[in-house]
Amino acid sequence: MSNIPIEQGVEPDLKAEELAGKHGISVEEAQRIIAENGTDRATIDGAAEAAKDETD
Repeated sequence: MSNIPIEQGVEPDLKAEELAGKHGISVEEAQRIIAENGTDRATIDGAAEAAKDETD
């Protein structure tokens, strides 16, 4: 369960939250990665690791 507050009428993006938490990136960055790369887990995990390495 997420500890991010939920606005009324707005559904949480659980896939982006999971990706963000797993790789230590922001939810917004995770949403961008998913939008650009689709929902294939291996592809978005690789893109998230690359994004994390760019920010470190």
